[in-house]
Amino acid sequence: MYGPSRLILPASAGIPFRPNRRRRGTLHLGARQLGVARRSELAAFGHTPWTMRAALERGELQRVARGWITLPSASPAVVRALVAGYRVTCVDAARMQGLWTPHDASPEAELLHVYRYGDGRAVPDGMIAHLPRVRSWPEPDAVASVPLALEHALRCCSGETAAILLESAMERRLLSPAAVQQLLDRSPDAIRSRIGTLSTASDSGSETRVVRWLRRRRFHVEQQVFVDGVGLLDAYVGGLFLEIDGREFHDGEDAFRRDRRRDLRAIRHGLQVLRLSYAQVWHDWDRTQQDILRAIDEVGVFGRRKVERLALR
Repeated sequence: MYGPSRLILPASAGIPFRPNRRRRGTLHLGARQLGVARRSELAAFGHTPWTMRAALERGELQRVARGWITLPSASPAVVRALVAGYRVTCVDAARMQGLWTPHDASPEAELLHVYRYGDGRAVPDGMIAHLPRVRSWPEPDAVASVPLALEHALRCCSGETAAILLESAMERRLLSPAAVQQLLDRSPDAIRSRIGTLSTASDSGSETRVVRWLRRRRFHVEQQVFVDGVGLLDAYVGGLFLEIDGREFHDGEDAFRRDRRRDLRAIRHGLQVLRLSYAQVWHDWDRTQQDILRAIDEVGVFGRRKVERLALR
């Protein structure tokens, strides 16, 4: 796997402090997050058998499937899956677990990814079924855990989407690189080839998309390059630095000013920075690819020489 760059510009700058990131999210989602619970779990919400019966009679709780009861905060998607005898998995489970999921404008994006043990029943409309080859539920949860959701996603999603989910699981400290490698090792060669080599340095799915595309075009890409007075820049390729927005909506005027100050400091070093918005990466990707290639071609020798000089200073 690729990791963060060791490139520091200028070379005389102090070694940057890279804090350990905290885990964001959880491997499993329970009743408090999903609003659905097994009868035995309701005690954690203060329910006794008597208060549970009373809440069911008043309609505050509802039975939606055998052994499952919904709370007022129930997730509609999870309830829909349970009513049909399924549980949520793949990209939908990954999204609920807090992983970075890519923009998808296709009609299939409206379908809910679900699974159950294989019994041959017809899949309800509006769902895509993942049928594990087991005779019982592999997990007790209403939503697949991160490892199980990713195992299904590797076989269901495009190589790019699978790479984004896997890199997001590492970035959010939900899976270690070794655990991700184990998932890949258990997958067929065709799936591993489609996904390609992963990186532990991507901060968002937008960064994964751009960097993965460049590397598959045989460009050498450095991620998370430290520039003195600027901080970490997302990527460096062919004399050009890239800053890639991983959010659909920017963080406001303060973030805009902060980004422009960073760009000015980079320019003082003579570095060329290309800033890519979320919309450019996900809504106008074909044109953005051409813009990146033209920018690399135009910066070319000048940009590479400047970086090489700074790397020696």
